[in-house]
Amino acid sequence: MNMDKLNSNAPIYPADELRTPVNVLAPDQRNFHFSVTSIEVLYAQISQCSLNAIVPEDIRVQFDTARNLFLHSFYVYRFYVVAESQVLTTLELALRECIGHKTLAVFQKKLKANGVHFTKGLRLYLEYLAQHQLIRNEDFPRWHRRNRMAAEDAYRDKIFKLMDEQGLEEYELDESEIDESAFDVEWDYVKVLCETLPKIRNIHSHGSTMLHNRVSLSFVNVSIIINKMYERTASENK
Repeated sequence: MNMDKLNSNAPIYPADELRTPVNVLAPDQRNFHFSVTSIEVLYAQISQCSLNAIVPEDIRVQFDTARNLFLHSFYVYRFYVVAESQVLTTLELALRECIGHKTLAVFQKKLKANGVHFTKGLRLYLEYLAQHQLIRNEDFPRWHRRNRMAAEDAYRDKIFKLMDEQGLEEYELDESEIDESAFDVEWDYVKVLCETLPKIRNIHSHGSTMLHNRVSLSFVNVSIIINKMYERTASENK
């Protein structure tokens, strides 16, 4: 145990302290550093992520709990990571309910017989979706932007090199110079999600002091995964 930390009398950042009825709706000033100047800004982001009516009510309620936490991060900045934890917990719950314990247990035994060992949990469940084509690369906007992102990275590298060679202190970027057609990136985004989402989930589950607001992508991905899973399993069962 770190006794220095245990005995520290350092004051808590005011926005992290227990709120009172007087200041419970006071904006957390840390949001302003990231252009989140009103709760409407966050609402515009999170309202774009929703679950379809085909998803059971209990799952939609849990998802909306995560969305409300995200929205209230305008007042309590630390709610961002709590919201991400909640939305990933909702994903795991939805996977278990939609696919079923028995089916997932059979899948786990099948993998084990082939030398692949996954314990029960989000990693196993996502692998099931991937292998059964219940989620696909083309489902995700980020996958469709892969060539654009590669082109932008290449363009920035080109400009940095040019500025260094010519001793330039500034350069006006011109988006028309970004050639997306020159790129055809092979990127298995579903595989990336299968590997990264459980890791993020575990970080939250085992306790963490990390603090950031970059959680909206998790909401986008989770909403897509849940919606597509229920849509495709419903069509398979017709």
